[in-house]
Amino acid sequence: MNVEKFEGTELHVHITGSISAALVPWWIHWLRELHPELTVNVSVTSAASRFLAVRSLRHLANGKVWVDSWDDEGTPPEVNSGRSGGSECFLVFPATLDTVMRLAQGRADSPALLMLQVTDAPIVIADTFPGSNEIVESHVRTLKLRPNVAFAPRVNGVRASNRATAEVGFNLPGALAVANRMLKEGRPGE
Repeated sequence: MNVEKFEGTELHVHITGSISAALVPWWIHWLRELHPELTVNVSVTSAASRFLAVRSLRHLANGKVWVDSWDDEGTPPEVNSGRSGGSECFLVFPATLDTVMRLAQGRADSPALLMLQVTDAPIVIADTFPGSNEIVESHVRTLKLRPNVAFAPRVNGVRASNRATAEVGFNLPGALAVANRMLKEGRPGE
C-alpha cells in the first residue's frame, strides 16, 4: 500500500462513539508502525469506550490518552487553549454524526469539544454518518466555513448493521494526506 506518512511530529486522535471505534486501536498500531517517531495523543468519548478498551490505547499510543470527561484526572489542562501536548493536527476518527453536529453548533460541553472549538490547528474529520439529509449537509457546510477544518476523502466501506456498501470518511490514509496538505498550505486541502 502506497501511503503518505504524516509530516508532523505530534498528532491528536479524537475517537467518538461509532462502532468503527473498535477498529481504531489497529489503526493507531498501523500509524506508529508507519511513523515510529510520531507522538500520538488520544482522547476517547464515553460512547466510544463502549467499543474499545481505553487501556489498550494507553499501550498502543505513545502520548497522552484520556477519556473525554471533565471528571477524568488525565485530561490535560492545555485543552482550554486548544492544545493537546505539542499536537500539530487533530483527527476526529471516527467522527459520529452527533459529534459533527455538536462541533458545527459551537458546543464545548466536553474537554475535547472545547479543545476543538478553540484550536487554530488543522482538524480533519473522518466521518461515519449513517445517512445524510439537508440538516446534516447544513452542519457539514457550517464546519467547512472554518479555515482549519476539512473532511477526509470518502471511500467505500461496509456498514456494520447490514453489511451494505456505503461511502464513509473513515479513512486514515486519506485523513493523513489531507492533514499534510493543511499543514503545508495553512488551509483545508480538500
